[in-house]
Amino acid sequence: MLYLHQFLKLSTSLFIALILVAPTAQAAKHVNVLLYHHVSADTPRSTSISPDEFAGHMAYLQEQGYQVIALGQALSLLQAGEEVPDKSVAITFDDAWRNIYTNGLPILEQYNYPFTVFVNTDPIDQNHRMAMTWDMLRDMKQRGGTLANHTTDHDYLVRKADYGSQWLADTLANIDKAQQRLEAETGATPKWLAYPYGEYNHTLKQALKERGYIAFGQHSGGIAHFSDWQALPRFPAAGMYSNLKTLKLKLASQPMPIDYNALPDPVIRLDQDHTNPPVLNVNMLTKEKKGVRDQLSCFILGSPQKPVWQDQQNWHISAEAPLPSERSRYNCTAPIWGQKNYYWMSHQWLVYEH
Repeated sequence: MLYLHQFLKLSTSLFIALILVAPTAQAAKHVNVLLYHHVSADTPRSTSISPDEFAGHMAYLQEQGYQVIALGQALSLLQAGEEVPDKSVAITFDDAWRNIYTNGLPILEQYNYPFTVFVNTDPIDQNHRMAMTWDMLRDMKQRGGTLANHTTDHDYLVRKADYGSQWLADTLANIDKAQQRLEAETGATPKWLAYPYGEYNHTLKQALKERGYIAFGQHSGGIAHFSDWQALPRFPAAGMYSNLKTLKLKLASQPMPIDYNALPDPVIRLDQDHTNPPVLNVNMLTKEKKGVRDQLSCFILGSPQKPVWQDQQNWHISAEAPLPSERSRYNCTAPIWGQKNYYWMSHQWLVYEH
């Protein structure tokens, strides 16, 4: 009996020691960010998710072991080259609609999920009936939310006659004013901008970088240290993208390891003889195996299309016909060697004629 007692005591000590030294969670080097607008069944379907659907998304994240992380925490870790919890997801909303507060916030609080709302400030100042009030935004910030910049008026930023010094000065003044209103009404505000409609050009990106902003588009994909920090992707999760069957694949994906800073300007100006359809040249950060290269596929205007590889790291893709006016995307996926999930990348184009 003495030996048995000593064995049990030693086994218990070893078990406790293993618990103490074991990691609490696996780590990853990317985060996927979800993008919502309205949380309502009574608003335009293209930018809306019903409260029941939204509750289903949040329940799925919990059931599948996703780690809903504050956007600021994820960005800080990734920029520093550090790891985030495995299966990290951040939640964002654009436009500060009142239904986010009335319908979305109670669901988020059920799960204690942090979130970010990108605010266009003019509707708040003008007491627009569908927008939140400053009191609601302050309350939301106290209850787990982060507030960030979505310009003052949600106007198109790059659909202008020219991109000269006056355009840039006016655009930056708009962004700065929104930042000042957020700070004056709600306190410290991170220098993050969500481009209205996800539209930007290289000139604006560079100016924001020089002013210390991180900026987000509306093209899909995850965020890693090698991302373009003035054109960060988010996965739209409302309207036609709210179906969990398709969202599951996106949540499980990883950002394709490419040189995002080398991607072309997304604006195609027809009045300036830009090429349409545009060519997307991509440089992978590592040499890819033949199995990956063979299975790389892009979707353009709803149809699959195979890219052309120049070598083990470089490939290009172009639509078979001119892109229509307005926004289009080249969405590309490839298998991750040795895993069941996929790399994902997206590049948005704006075909525009002044």
